[in-house]
Amino acid sequence: MYDCLVIGAGPGGLTAAIYCSRANLKVAVLEKMMPGGQVANTYKIDNYPGVPEVSGVDLALKMYDQALTLGVEYLPLEVTGIEKKQDAFFVKTNEQTLKAKTVIIATGTKNRKLHVEGEDKFLGKGISFCAICDGSFYKDRDVLVVGGGNSALEESLYLSSIVRKVTIVNLADEPTAFQNIQEKVKKTKNIEVINSSQVIAFNGDEVLKEVEIKDLKTNKVTSLKVDGCFEYIGHIPNTDFLKDLGILNDYGYIVVNENKETKIKGLFGVGDVIDKEIRQITTATGDGTIAALNAAKYL
Repeated sequence: MYDCLVIGAGPGGLTAAIYCSRANLKVAVLEKMMPGGQVANTYKIDNYPGVPEVSGVDLALKMYDQALTLGVEYLPLEVTGIEKKQDAFFVKTNEQTLKAKTVIIATGTKNRKLHVEGEDKFLGKGISFCAICDGSFYKDRDVLVVGGGNSALEESLYLSSIVRKVTIVNLADEPTAFQNIQEKVKKTKNIEVINSSQVIAFNGDEVLKEVEIKDLKTNKVTSLKVDGCFEYIGHIPNTDFLKDLGILNDYGYIVVNENKETKIKGLFGVGDVIDKEIRQITTATGDGTIAALNAAKYL
């Protein structure tokens, strides 16, 4: 039996695992994807204390390596359910069921989709959610970015150094990204922002060739030829496997107290997957610290 099982290897989960290991707990991290979570898809991070500028992949791997060095066990498994019987948790995965005294959920979020005509057809064939992963495929070509927040504009800046032109389609009247990011976008010659508009369809043959954009003020629909599209319109919590536990709010996020513990004793939540206002790398690592220390107290 494990003292603690951490589900998810993003910054929150890896931090929790590191603190559990330092507390001499038998701990394992379960992760179905690569380490890092959403951080690994981030081109550049310049607001993490002590690290002036680093790629998301590099930061994620540093956390991962540190956890392994401290003796954390890493299991490439997908969790399908959790059940508590008496004082033990039974964590069901795609391969086996593991037993633990405490569980820390750090499953993060997944990208929200537009759910418009042609989207599913062209996923991976022109539509992507990761500029750092797929941006190089569009060197000297035209791409579309959907969204108006920090991620949309930051990834547009990254793409602008690779592609011929970036067109940003934003639902609101103005982007909601931080002002300094908006200023950088305005100064970048090959980025165009189209506000008060939405993508209503994707067209092409084997690959994406064109998008249909609707002006929300005039209802006029125009077609724009593009080679690729990157969507940054928010996230959905990865909590489908927790629906029967009664620990989620109406939006699917995990409800926790100040100790990052759910209403089920010994079950904790950290990072972007929990119900909170601010979701940053630093807040996730803070959550992981708090949950791990309280898991140790629980034991």
